[in-house]
Amino acid sequence: MAEKKYKVLELFCGAGGFSLGFKLYTEKSYHPYEIVGALDWDVNAINTVRSSLIRAGYGRDKAQRIAICGDIRENSVKNQLYEACAEADIIIGGPPCQSFSMIGPRSGSPEKQEENVTDYRNDLFEHYIEVINHYRPLYFVFENVLGILSKKDKNGIRYIEKITERMKAAGYSLRSSKEAVTTDFLILNAADYGVPQLRERVIIIGNRLNRLNPFPEPTHCPAEQVGDTGLLPYVTLRDAIGDLPPVLPKITTTAAGKKKKGVTICEARKQKIARRNMKRNCGADPAEYHWSALNQSLSSGNDSRKKFLRFVMSKEEEPVLTGHIARGQQQSDIILFRFMEEGTSSKVFFGIPDSLRNRRLRSLIKYKMDSFKDKYKKLSWDKPCSTIFAHLTKDGNRFIHPDGRQGRTLTVREAARIQSFPDDYVFEAIGNRRYTYIGNAVPPLLSMAIADSLFHALNSGALQSTGTQTGNDHEALGAESVIQAEQQWT
Repeated sequence: MAEKKYKVLELFCGAGGFSLGFKLYTEKSYHPYEIVGALDWDVNAINTVRSSLIRAGYGRDKAQRIAICGDIRENSVKNQLYEACAEADIIIGGPPCQSFSMIGPRSGSPEKQEENVTDYRNDLFEHYIEVINHYRPLYFVFENVLGILSKKDKNGIRYIEKITERMKAAGYSLRSSKEAVTTDFLILNAADYGVPQLRERVIIIGNRLNRLNPFPEPTHCPAEQVGDTGLLPYVTLRDAIGDLPPVLPKITTTAAGKKKKGVTICEARKQKIARRNMKRNCGADPAEYHWSALNQSLSSGNDSRKKFLRFVMSKEEEPVLTGHIARGQQQSDIILFRFMEEGTSSKVFFGIPDSLRNRRLRSLIKYKMDSFKDKYKKLSWDKPCSTIFAHLTKDGNRFIHPDGRQGRTLTVREAARIQSFPDDYVFEAIGNRRYTYIGNAVPPLLSMAIADSLFHALNSGALQSTGTQTGNDHEALGAESVIQAEQQWT
């Protein structure tokens, strides 16, 4: 088989997790995908993608040219993209998900919900489809949060219906080859593909070849199903981050519960905390790479752990560990994190029957908990993590490290590991801002599973017809190869 390179363009690329999965995918030692373009409005995100491309050997000039920072709504930006990227076989990406998410404004006050109805991000999919119409790729892959399934426009029409109808009108088949899937979209859980995280996302795969779309077959499952399925067990949090060095948070010197008012504690107390902080190892960035602990975790783990760690371990000649610094915490939070039971949330402190222990832990919480009693959640070592999201930028209270002795929330590197970013992937932003790019990203291991399914579909001996006509693609392709299909449809 000729080593054809399929050209991949990523829209709304963020930190580049989606394209990274395609870039890292290999089939019998060859890389079948080439990243030919990336577009996002955020300069830090684009700089992250450019750095990734440079480290992958794309060259600095090429990386600067094909990774474009700009607003996709602007015609000048789209023209810049079309000039830098002449053609694309596959387009991937999904518009920013905040307006569709059930975590953000949609769960807020009536005023916030009203603003959400008119959020400009609701209609960014139109520009995604406009770019598809320009390039006419063989395939596209659209990703978004589950909230897109229920979100409605001002006329009461569900956005998922608007989006899929527009895609079909553009001449693309959306139906899956998996008989159990009867919708024009898939719901994939990243944990099923080796990501140490329960993260469900809506995936729409479209093709203009008048065929059924491939379904990425799961490689992992819950431990209790391994015997029946023959799949690998889910990658747990211990598998994913258990090898990383322990770090302790610095104690903050802002009075608990009074941060917004700017009231600080007395000077003597601040000096005492400063002396204590000097003895606390909060980590370094960069730090020496932790080969000994990683190799020990590798040798003691099952196949799931070994496969995951071999994927994320640094491949650099002189590796360092970046982003593994504990964020500062109030002393009351450190105590709370220490004594919370693994796998529980603060909601249990308000349960019945009450107890002296729960009352004491409840007293450590310095926020109003009337409507959000599970604001704090301590993760479990032996389960996949809950969904990583961008709110980590503000606080990590729903992502408390399971080791109570550390009394802290997840570090940037731990969040990146849980999203399946390799240790040598550098996020070109400072401080807690990095959590935003990590939380919004498509996990590279999920992307690799999609890349694998597309590769085998593109190189299958026969193209199965959907039995329907879409747009201008009136002719079923029968047993023609994809190379012939490209000649016919381009």
